[in-house]
Amino acid sequence: MASKQTGRIKAGLGTLIGNAGEYYVMAELLKREVIAGLAPRNAPGFDILATYEGKTALIRVKTKREIHEPWQWRINKNSGEIFKNLTDEGDFTVLVNLAMDVKNMHYFVFRTRTINQLLRDIFNQWVSTPGKNGRPRNPDNPHRGLSYKECEEILLPNEDRFDLLWE
Repeated sequence: MASKQTGRIKAGLGTLIGNAGEYYVMAELLKREVIAGLAPRNAPGFDILATYEGKTALIRVKTKREIHEPWQWRINKNSGEIFKNLTDEGDFTVLVNLAMDVKNMHYFVFRTRTINQLLRDIFNQWVSTPGKNGRPRNPDNPHRGLSYKECEEILLPNEDRFDLLWE
């Protein structure tokens, strides 16, 4: 099953899932009377540029389907960065749990620095625990993941908190 899903992602399903997440976030912003637009495809650093009451937010969108765990990132091999052009001001990430039934959609809004640190902490914890048969884990693994199940306490307070974009 995993290899079948991996094949589907490589065949372009991942792009469709990511695009859907971006459009759903756009819809959420627009219905809240936020002026927002999609960045050009593959723009470095953010997916949506939004402005509201004189404040601007650069929004990164990370989407996963509700039937899969976790949200996934890859670090840049050269820099070790998870996020390109990470800034302190106005830089946010919206995690989208994409559901077939729109009533089951979930959005979690965070400062990107918070997600960046959380991913680093999760990875460091993973590396420090033995893997299969007690083998050490690879500290050079480029994959980073954030599991809804494992991070529910951290995620839930930020569910649908689009207001955080303007604080």
